Amino acid sequence: MTTCAADGSALVDDGTLPTDDLSLKPGHVVGEYRIERKIGEGGFGAVYSAIHPVIGKSAAIKILSPQFSADPVMVSRFISEARAVNQIRHRGIIDIFAFGKLDDGRQYYIMELLEGKTLEEYLRERGRLRPAEAIPILRQIGRALDAAHAAGIAHRDMKPENVFLVFDEDGAVIPKLLDFGIAKLLGDSQQTKTRTGTPMGTPLYMSPEQCRGKQVDHRTDIYSFGCMTHVMLTGQPVFTGEDIMDVMMAQVGSKPPAASSVCPDIPAALDAPILRMLEKDPAARPPTLVAAVDALVEAARSARIDVPTVATRSSERLPRLDMPQNKSSEDVFAATMVQPGVTIDPQTTLPAAGESKAGGKRTVVLAIAAAFGIAALATGFVMTRPTQATQETPAAVTTPSAEVAPSAAPTIVPVSTAAPSASAAVSEDIELRIQATPENVDVYLGERKLGTAPGPLRLPRGDAPLTVTFSAQGYQSKSIPITPSQNVLIPISLDKTVATVKPKPSNTGKRDDLDY
Repeated sequence: MTTCAADGSALVDDGTLPTDDLSLKPGHVVGEYRIERKIGEGGFGAVYSAIHPVIGKSAAIKILSPQFSADPVMVSRFISEARAVNQIRHRGIIDIFAFGKLDDGRQYYIMELLEGKTLEEYLRERGRLRPAEAIPILRQIGRALDAAHAAGIAHRDMKPENVFLVFDEDGAVIPKLLDFGIAKLLGDSQQTKTRTGTPMGTPLYMSPEQCRGKQVDHRTDIYSFGCMTHVMLTGQPVFTGEDIMDVMMAQVGSKPPAASSVCPDIPAALDAPILRMLEKDPAARPPTLVAAVDALVEAARSARIDVPTVATRSSERLPRLDMPQNKSSEDVFAATMVQPGVTIDPQTTLPAAGESKAGGKRTVVLAIAAAFGIAALATGFVMTRPTQATQETPAAVTTPSAEVAPSAAPTIVPVSTAAPSASAAVSEDIELRIQATPENVDVYLGERKLGTAPGPLRLPRGDAPLTVTFSAQGYQSKSIPITPSQNVLIPISLDKTVATVKPKPSNTGKRDDLDY
């Protein structure tokens, strides 16, 4: 029997669940609430609207799917989301007020029912926002995040899809933060839901330290907040690329563009406070989100922009978001740790009230696996459109570390590029890129030196696993197996060699090696 690591309760086995429709019908009672209708469904489960039959209070019920209800990691993450928001208790964060388990073993929690739309949807409909409209929304988001940080919690997946906008009768915009499912309790390694070296989040909004799989704190949210600010004002992500690997490498090493260079109508005075949030060094970022927004407000006022204290819906429309086609914000990036035998749906955030899963959206999945500080990144996209034939998914590639027990080895789901070029289709080699510490690490395939980091280095394309060794003078070599079926980025860190010093002979004249 498998038990939950969070509370010790028994988890339901996949085989004990019926395979037919598990949807809850109207009138079904969950906890103290009666189901009204299903309002959304995704790979992690389903969301229903419900009502309390006595007091008439409306609520939303999020039910974890059977396969994840049988997965201790996912159940622990599900419980952590409910626990995190209740530790914060801020009006700018969706409220979760009950938790339980259905008779069939599926986990659920009950949360407030929101009516409105995500910030991502709002931007897609409205286009980029004027500073006077964007900053009041950002101020409220910043206050909610600061409240989370004060409670010792970092969100780690801030993006427009995880901000829900509620509009009151006066037209005021009230943002609510969603999806604390990968939130990290700061300073508590036992609460971390990912292995060291595993990036979790969304590449367009990931901090450099998160992309590299390093330990993160609240400052990763400040970087993501800066990315959101840039998108809201310019309609463009900070970085784009041919594939997700390019985006993550840019987050780590490229200089971000100033907002005014993307949209000349944005006052140049706003560039500095935005770029400070996007500093590669976490210590160089503002200490809090309130401080970051205050700097943005001062810059706006210096440019003679009147910033209202309350966010309102404006009737003025700027040009719609014009994202690059293969980096559209319609794409759903799911950077998620894939467990063996578990199929991950790219919809990491279930739709809230009034939303439904849009089957026609293109889906981009990045599966990241990490073992002993090594993250191997699959490159490219898997895109699905209702008018196109489904692409065949390549076989899974497993990359266990030679220095880690097999049970800790995760699975990489390779993703291929949609509509590859003719040259790419016939290429017999793959590219191997390395982000190494120290720099200039030598890379070997057996006894043959392939070259020096960062590359790119070339390997013959194939399905047979190869062992690649990384070596540098004064450091311990490290070997990992890879399957060269596609381009790969490997962040790797070598440990320094520890010098062994023999103890000097004792001059006391005593013999310590005698048996008495």
